[in-house]
Amino acid sequence: MTRSADYTIQGFIYQFNKTLLEILEATEDSEIAIEGIIEDIEVKSSLKTKAIQCKYHEAKEKFTLSCIYKPVLQMMDHYYENQESNIEYRLFAYFPNEELGTTKILEEEEILEIFKSTDKSLKKYIDKLNGSVDINEFRKRFILEFGPPMDELVNTVQKSLIENGMSESDIDTLIYPNAIQMIADISTMHDPTMRIITKKDMLSKLTKIKKTAISRWTKELKTIDKLLKSRRLQLRENLSKNSRLRYFIISEHSIDNFKDVIVTFISEYLGKYHYKPVHDKTPIFCLDCSLETFNNIRLRLHKKGIKYNDGIVAEIFDRDKFLSGPVRAVIEKNNYYTEFQLRLLHFSEEALNILNHIKCEDCFIFMDNIPDKLDTEDINIEHIGLNDINKIRYAMGMVDTYE
Repeated sequence: MTRSADYTIQGFIYQFNKTLLEILEATEDSEIAIEGIIEDIEVKSSLKTKAIQCKYHEAKEKFTLSCIYKPVLQMMDHYYENQESNIEYRLFAYFPNEELGTTKILEEEEILEIFKSTDKSLKKYIDKLNGSVDINEFRKRFILEFGPPMDELVNTVQKSLIENGMSESDIDTLIYPNAIQMIADISTMHDPTMRIITKKDMLSKLTKIKKTAISRWTKELKTIDKLLKSRRLQLRENLSKNSRLRYFIISEHSIDNFKDVIVTFISEYLGKYHYKPVHDKTPIFCLDCSLETFNNIRLRLHKKGIKYNDGIVAEIFDRDKFLSGPVRAVIEKNNYYTEFQLRLLHFSEEALNILNHIKCEDCFIFMDNIPDKLDTEDINIEHIGLNDINKIRYAMGMVDTYE
């Protein structure tokens, strides 16, 4: 990952934490809009709306006015169009050398300096607002607040979760990561009405969650070691059961070096969880990848001596063949013959129909989102947002370390 990409992710996590803190500190009747129509966070009460933008400038040692040209102009533009609304505009920004908690009110001269910018991306705002907006009235509504470093913000959020009744023993591995994931999930919803939450609703949902969230966001947290250990213990409960039908839906876009690692991963899974006579339910691996890659995987499994049923008869997929078998016979104690060790599907709508037709007990999903057409009713969904195959193997109890 490049440093710029890393800073972008940290910026989102910083915003999610600030959003969480605003929710936890809000009154019971306040509605919080995440990625609202106005700003990143909107806290709406009966008296006013607080509109907040978050900026995380870990790479910049010192604050300069040019760093905030765009958010100031965006807020000013909204003020210009909604002057009769009671809205307080707040820019919550982190700069390493600025004192935590200090605030700054922009001077008229500073806003006039912003209007002098020659940045082409800001031209539409400057042309519209310069000479038209009441600068001094906007200044009364706007404030710049310098926020704390990431670690301090996270600590404040976690303390607030405890103060709001969450179990202190579950904060690191269950409550806090799931709260971050909840904010991330809400922020991506297309319908603005679905991006509104109250403190009561969020706390109620958090108390019902029993699985540690590991996703593109939570795996960036500094507590990732604890999260992986917690997830490993949670997965162990069902993985330790011998007779359990399991499906795996894996996207080549969600696993680093997918082509290089997928065959070994399948082999190691079979060697750990599907090799005894009592392992009587054949797993299905449904792979979301190009047809060329899928055929290459079929060939490599064959060369590795792994017997699979892909339902292919004379180069045509036959559903009945795919769902048949396997023929099994015990040769001697702890040694048995099986016609095939797994079923192999290429991801498609037809593949999802097959998975829906005969429901599994555990469905492991390694892709960004759970497929819309997958019927998840009455099955245990394990949505694992890990890209690193070593971390996946560790979480699934296949190895004892991921280093």
